[in-house]
Amino acid sequence: MKLGDHIPTFSLEDNKGNWFNSDEFLYKKYFILFFYPMDFTPMCTKEVCQFRDVNEDFNALDAVIVGINGQSTSSHEKFYTKHQLNFPLLSDKGAKLSKLLGIKKKFGLITPRETFVFNKQGKLIKHIVSNVAETHIEEAMQAIKKDQGN
Repeated sequence: MKLGDHIPTFSLEDNKGNWFNSDEFLYKKYFILFFYPMDFTPMCTKEVCQFRDVNEDFNALDAVIVGINGQSTSSHEKFYTKHQLNFPLLSDKGAKLSKLLGIKKKFGLITPRETFVFNKQGKLIKHIVSNVAETHIEEAMQAIKKDQGN
């Protein structure tokens, strides 16, 4: 995906067993889709908990945070509960959304650490690829503020 490309329509199951449909938020919210390798690993836990800790700041910017990887909804629910998360974790089984966004799995197996920020019109305004968790949060926040003219 390139900057300015439109978010693909997708529907994925979340940690609660509900279907998350991107169209429900289009033209209403900014989207922060962050892909992380695995539940319960030290780096991923740190990143996910950092997103949890700033979720209210993103809510104030009218943004929805969504964590995504290919693990099961039951794994996501355990991870969600253990770390008291406040945003959905989506299961991208078969890497359907990953493929639509052009994400290439590491070694063909592991979801890389990538974040996509879409504006309310569904246009990609920032694509972040970094192993540093803080970078994803800082750059996503800056991209939304810039898009809003702040």
